[in-house]
Amino acid sequence: MLIKKKDASFRFVVDYKRLNAITIKDSYPLPNMEDTIQKLGKGFSYFSKLDLKSGFYQIPINQCDKEKTAFITPFGLYQFNVLPMGLRNSPPTFQKVMTETLKSCRQFCLVYLDDIIVFSKSFSEHMEHLKLVFLALQDKNLVLNPPKCELAVQQIDYLGHTINKNCIMPMKEKIDTILQIQEPRTLAQANRFLGSLGWYRKFLPHFADVAAPIHTVTNLTKPNRRKFKWQKTQSDAFHQLKQMLITEPLFLHYPVDDLPLILTTDASDIGIGGVLQQEVKGQLHNLYYYSQVMTPCERKYSAIEKEALAIYKCLNRMRSFVLGRNIIIRTDHCPLCSIMQKTIKNARVNRITHLIQEYNIDKVVHIRGRYNCLPDYLSRYSKEQYDDLFDIEYGLASKNYQKSSTVTSYN
Repeated sequence: MLIKKKDASFRFVVDYKRLNAITIKDSYPLPNMEDTIQKLGKGFSYFSKLDLKSGFYQIPINQCDKEKTAFITPFGLYQFNVLPMGLRNSPPTFQKVMTETLKSCRQFCLVYLDDIIVFSKSFSEHMEHLKLVFLALQDKNLVLNPPKCELAVQQIDYLGHTINKNCIMPMKEKIDTILQIQEPRTLAQANRFLGSLGWYRKFLPHFADVAAPIHTVTNLTKPNRRKFKWQKTQSDAFHQLKQMLITEPLFLHYPVDDLPLILTTDASDIGIGGVLQQEVKGQLHNLYYYSQVMTPCERKYSAIEKEALAIYKCLNRMRSFVLGRNIIIRTDHCPLCSIMQKTIKNARVNRITHLIQEYNIDKVVHIRGRYNCLPDYLSRYSKEQYDDLFDIEYGLASKNYQKSSTVTSYN
């Protein structure tokens, strides 16, 4: 089958469903996309993006495996001599080859399949880094695709994001694509719309609140999927989400290495949420938003257990940001302020305390509820009325932090 690509060229693919079904999966992991993106924001000013020409086809396969790739055409029977697209283990095999090829450059180079990113703090340093990468590729006879390469630029599009020295943003092209989506008329279309926004919800503090009406009509059990109804409340939410994409400041800052991180958490009867921030020159920079709905079992926890759970889950989610960094935790639940110094008379809270001991928590401070920058709006909704509006994917949202708040420190 020939599939037309964006540049009007064609990609040749074969249906390998039956072969994939009996193939032992290669467990070699692909890089974590979130970690990859964040690594590029640590003060790097110059970027180059390199693309391999038909990357998979540059990897030869063993002679004994070639017959497994055989396919039939009107012109005869053929088999691949190189790594074909569509095989279950093609991506991990290719990633393994590229990681091994560029292992000597890993301090200034990231590889995600056939996308290679080189990053440096100065132009002269960048030229030296590029030279080393080119030599490593040449040593393995790997060929680049010049029209798709970008060299020594100060802003780059990568994995759906626009990245520069100061911040990370959604790619304009991706946002424009979402803006062109028509109002859903079926359950599948509504799910696709929410799915298209999922990767960018970390940029939208109030995403969960706005998306809740749409989620109400998509969170249907299998027997009830025929009851899908798109009404005015869903239409209003649909247009509001689109409006947020063109009016909200869609960017997140990168953490500054020598400054502490500030994690503010909150819990309600429905879910938990948190925002990771950093104070830079008197201003709070937002680094990450996180929200999640609690399971039915977790909703039975006491107030202190829910608040402790919020701290644990936020730290766990933001692990790549916070591990090894000095952290200040802010909570509107005063009894938790001594969690790192004293034994709490609660077994579940103490277990959570043990789980978060690997993090460098400098102190836990109390912040008054009305100044809490987190999604405490959920507490205003009754559990019975809004229980079906939230799930693990869309959880909570967060509010803007007001720097004039008063905090009490418990060291």
